[in-house]
Amino acid sequence: MITKGEEETMEVGYSLGEKLRAGDVVAVYGGFGVGKTVFIKGIVKGLGSRDVVKSPSFVFVNKYQGKLDIFHIDLYRVKKMEEVFSLGIYELVHPLNWVTLIEWADRAEEILPEGTIRVWMKIVNPITREIRWKL
Repeated sequence: MITKGEEETMEVGYSLGEKLRAGDVVAVYGGFGVGKTVFIKGIVKGLGSRDVVKSPSFVFVNKYQGKLDIFHIDLYRVKKMEEVFSLGIYELVHPLNWVTLIEWADRAEEILPEGTIRVWMKIVNPITREIRWKL
């Protein structure tokens, strides 16, 4: 899928968010400035939340409330898998009654559960993004 601008990227995220259910994990891959947080803002909105979505780069995890609990994880600052376990992130990546959204998911690939929805984002030009996913 190709999006032109943040609004379209959020709309794609919104459409995915509407389909998510408790227990789903969404792993988002892509470099700096590709729009991972914008995409996740759309997902959170699609899950019925009115919370303000911010990148949790410095706190690692933000929690939002929508139709169900939503955990938004940013693994940019994680350098070793031991950190994933010591921060309690492993437990959040195996959801029961919530949805987990992960930015920089490549840093915890080995703990992602079977059935993880993987989303790859790529910059085409300053406005345009390519978004691919595997359900």
